[in-house]
Amino acid sequence: MILKNISLFILLLLFILFNSSPVICQVTIKVGGVTCLSGELRSGFIHVPSGQDGPEIQIPITVVNGKKKGPLLALTAGIHGCEYPPVLALQRLKEQLDPANISGTVILVHIVNIPSFLKRTIYYNPHDWKNQNRAFPGNIDGTMTERIAFQITEQVLRQCDYHLDLHCGDGNEDLMTYLYYTETGNSVLDNKTMALATNFGFKTIIHVTADPKTQKASMCANASLFMGKPAITVECGKLGRADEKDIAAIIGGCLNILKHLKMIDGKPNLLFDPIWVKKTTYIRSEHEGIFYPLSQGGSHVQKGELLGYLTDFFGNIIQKAVAPHDGIIMYIIATPPMSKGEPMVKIGSF
Repeated sequence: MILKNISLFILLLLFILFNSSPVICQVTIKVGGVTCLSGELRSGFIHVPSGQDGPEIQIPITVVNGKKKGPLLALTAGIHGCEYPPVLALQRLKEQLDPANISGTVILVHIVNIPSFLKRTIYYNPHDWKNQNRAFPGNIDGTMTERIAFQITEQVLRQCDYHLDLHCGDGNEDLMTYLYYTETGNSVLDNKTMALATNFGFKTIIHVTADPKTQKASMCANASLFMGKPAITVECGKLGRADEKDIAAIIGGCLNILKHLKMIDGKPNLLFDPIWVKKTTYIRSEHEGIFYPLSQGGSHVQKGELLGYLTDFFGNIIQKAVAPHDGIIMYIIATPPMSKGEPMVKIGSF
């Protein structure tokens, strides 16, 4: 009788250990042309079919499928072609991720807008001249930008549990480091999204709102949010440069989130409490011409301060960029070309 009870106890203990162990294997993950088994790291491509406006393209991705159970985190970079620090950060982060030490799965989309990246165009895809971050969730039969958005939405965003969309100042933007927390009105989702924002480790957070009931996603991170997945947009780097400090800051933030989600060991390295920007204002160009900036990203400004001016092609001033309120310059255009209707300066107030 004693032996029988001991045997039952051992069987019960083994059952509990097996079902509560953190080393239960992950399922196989398939993203585009990459099939990744538990404990594997594999790289490959998401295929975007050709259309009337251009050839088929291949979006480079890496899937790191941990041996242990956990969430699926998507990291997207290269939404805009000249935003280099996030692209380089994901290359280096890939080398630091060991599937044996990861709980869950990480999908790294190295360069979303590969046509813009290769042709070195700011903002727009050179095949259809659309902004990739205004095209989500995309259209399978649309232009190239819309087809790219569709494949990223279906292959990556629908699979993920959390999403970090990594950006920086494009080739023309002198930008300070910050990130966006977007409130949707869903308290459970918003709390998880805020936790991503506060654990990434950047000092300045812009608080915006988006209503899934009345708005189209448009932006990549919003496409995830509107599907109920916590997502933030990160901005770090400027002017088409590849500064080491910006690359390191992005890698550090991604590692902080992996720790926050308990996908790797450790606690987020948070150096300061965040500062919240509650209001942002754009000063847009009323004409095409040549822009002369008189300030820099991160500069504190006062209402009425002249931040820059726009001339025609003969040097005549045709518009002044004057601060409408006190605040800080989130970014300012720092190269001469200016198209009508585009932002010259973005100002935030705390």
